[in-house]
Amino acid sequence: MFSNHLKEYADRKYEERLPYLKGIREELEEGFRLCTPAQEVLMRFFYGTMPLRDAGEYEFRVFLSFVKHAIWLREHVEWCADLPEDIFVNHVLYYRINSEDISGNRAFFHEQLKDRIASCQDPAEAVLAINYWCAENAAYEASDMRTASPMTVYRSGKGRCGEESTFAVTAFRSVGIPARQVYTPRWAHCDDNHAWVEVWLHGRWYFLGACEPEEILNKGWFSNASSRALLVHSRCFSDFTEEGEACIGKEGVTWFYNNTVTYARTKNLTVSVTDPEGKPAEGAEVSFEILNMAEYCSVAVLTADEAGEVRLTLGLGDIRIRAMLNGWCGEALVSAAVQERAALRLDTDLSQTDWIRDVWEQEEVKAPADYPVNPGLVTPEQKQRRREKLAAANRLRERRINAYYDEKAADKYPGEKERLRLAAGNFGELYCFLERDTNPDRKALLHSLRVKDCKDAKADVLEDALQYAGAFREAWEEETYRKYLLCPWVYYEELTPYRSFISRYFTDGEKAAFAQDPEKIQEYICRNIAYEPEQDYRTICATPSGCLKLKQGNALSRKILFVAICRTLGIPARINRVTQEAEYLCGDGFLVPGKQEEMAGSAGADSKAGLTLRVEDGRKWIYYQTWTIGRLDGMQFTTLDYEGMGWEGPAYRLSLEAGVYRLLTASRMPNGNQYTSRRIFTLKEGEEKEIFMSLREAGMEDMLVRNEIPDFEVTDRDGRKRSAADIMGGGSGVFFFLEEGAEPTEHVLNELIARAEDWKAAAEQATLLFILAGEEALSNATVKRTLEKIPGITVVFDTEGDTAEPVARRMYVDPEKLPLLVVTTGGMTGIYGSSGYNVGSVDLMHKLLVKG
Repeated sequence: MFSNHLKEYADRKYEERLPYLKGIREELEEGFRLCTPAQEVLMRFFYGTMPLRDAGEYEFRVFLSFVKHAIWLREHVEWCADLPEDIFVNHVLYYRINSEDISGNRAFFHEQLKDRIASCQDPAEAVLAINYWCAENAAYEASDMRTASPMTVYRSGKGRCGEESTFAVTAFRSVGIPARQVYTPRWAHCDDNHAWVEVWLHGRWYFLGACEPEEILNKGWFSNASSRALLVHSRCFSDFTEEGEACIGKEGVTWFYNNTVTYARTKNLTVSVTDPEGKPAEGAEVSFEILNMAEYCSVAVLTADEAGEVRLTLGLGDIRIRAMLNGWCGEALVSAAVQERAALRLDTDLSQTDWIRDVWEQEEVKAPADYPVNPGLVTPEQKQRRREKLAAANRLRERRINAYYDEKAADKYPGEKERLRLAAGNFGELYCFLERDTNPDRKALLHSLRVKDCKDAKADVLEDALQYAGAFREAWEEETYRKYLLCPWVYYEELTPYRSFISRYFTDGEKAAFAQDPEKIQEYICRNIAYEPEQDYRTICATPSGCLKLKQGNALSRKILFVAICRTLGIPARINRVTQEAEYLCGDGFLVPGKQEEMAGSAGADSKAGLTLRVEDGRKWIYYQTWTIGRLDGMQFTTLDYEGMGWEGPAYRLSLEAGVYRLLTASRMPNGNQYTSRRIFTLKEGEEKEIFMSLREAGMEDMLVRNEIPDFEVTDRDGRKRSAADIMGGGSGVFFFLEEGAEPTEHVLNELIARAEDWKAAAEQATLLFILAGEEALSNATVKRTLEKIPGITVVFDTEGDTAEPVARRMYVDPEKLPLLVVTTGGMTGIYGSSGYNVGSVDLMHKLLVKG
């Protein structure tokens, strides 16, 4: 059934992996004895290529379920039978898509979809139908960094883009259609990232938005945004491939492929690196870093060849490139828009301090320009058909998700109702946990869960945490017990019943020694838990049980394991949110294991340094938006996590370890470009330092863009359908997409009223277009007053409620927020956009109109 080439590849990879599988070797051999020859080939392929962590986390039967389903598809589904073998094993068979929890889900998805696509003669037709099914079962919801499994997304009806795309890829693979997740690790023009889907049809890849169906392929809301990407990539967990795509490189067991050319105008950039003596720096690591969320994020790391060179295809924007070798580094801001070559010299010895200037250095970082690489044109009939089908999908999804909630049962727990509602399809698990007895800690534990945990936490996992923590309840005060003992999560790992496993795993003597001195836990981990980065996928971490089973785990996995062992033995412990170090409670404070001697040799807490940051207006200083701070860790700066920190005045003091730090500030313009300032400085032990923050403000010319807005249809007050372009008549104007009664809209309307005479005059020269949801909006008191004060405003209605989002996305502002305000010139060319309420935006729009 499979080629000798695949059989030989699977055997070779499995034999290479065997030394790392000693802890489960017996289980594997027993499993292979029950496999058919075809199944054994694919199972060896799995165990030879999978992230090593997965081998310790999931049972043999889970992977076998993927193999059995894929073989059935290969034998029974025509479009799957005809696939090239490498496409089949990597993009139909393969169980892992991203960093999701793994469960045997393919048969479930196939069962849901088989009737939906039974009449489809072409896989392209099936793809469009399947994506509507995806929309019926999942919609976008922002959430934390843990990737929920496809089954969790199905049961909750919600997921962020990385989860929606994992869900959709699962759906496509379940019916034999090759699919993969495509990802821009960071946008260049706005703060965020995005993931979507590609499917293999008729010998090539096509893209689509996951759970965001269209009537044609190669179309998505992100089509314009992706034309501004610096890098778009996909991943593969094996190098069994005949594809001709450009491979960026390998990280662990993961190969990354460069797909940027599909979405954006690109250039092949060659970077040459020389050592301090000017010779080619063979072996230097070259990191490509995008400024996003006020930090430089590494999106690709390549190794220099014997000529000291690396090559990467990039979108036409600015990117920071940092080369590193043997403690020396060199870096520069490079523009792929104008450069085909860049040269870096390793001129900075990081072990010295002469390179640290302690002054603000300013740069402008330019984003790629917008370009219609994939216009994705649709007819009015296709738009209407999509609108109707999407509305039906939304109704079906809401009805199914709402049906999970048992109001009568939830009434028994009024304080936990919101948690039970968030659980959606996991309602039964949480309710079962609450019902077992009247222990008040059940409710406390439930409230310690994050939103995503509510959607997939199992009752036995919560019970495991409750029973083991309960033995130490009286030893600690309430908050310490609840946050650092009872809580079932440590970081953003999958929740598992690790406490019972750990309790069984160690001897009574080991547990007693650990409990008496938590430093011995760290010593055990350092001695016994190894890590082979070439065998793993660093995006995922092992659970405590998996770590101990394979005696393998990356740095984060080992930190989670330390905290897990501590909590199992009644020692309050955590991962520090700011530094991401594991810590255990000792006396009145938390200690980092392995640093006790270091603390004893200093003045304790007084040995920390203090950094006071001073600003004029604390409101505009938002962490991961306008500033970050990072600490030099080896060759790279690691960003500390102060997300949510609020400025209560003109100054904020940070308590920091001694070291070298980098402050970054960023101010993003509407055109996507950024003004950034950076300052590198040293903090000595016990030092108190003060820095005045620097943020370059935008001028009027920086605020303007020129984005062509696609025409859209509205209904006028006489009930006639009209195009926006017709109403604008080729002149200047402002679109006001309003949400009457909502506070942000009220603020905007009140600002219009405050300058009514100015806006009345503007209405004589430009078209001011109020776009409301329906006639009832006219009864809103503030809307009525605004129209009375500024009679030149034109009112139209968007009864379907679907015009604001594409306009917002075209202007690269938040599509989730109303009001949406867009200043136009020449009819439908947007020059300035604002979503939500932003102080001064109404005055700025008036200035732009008057300026003409």
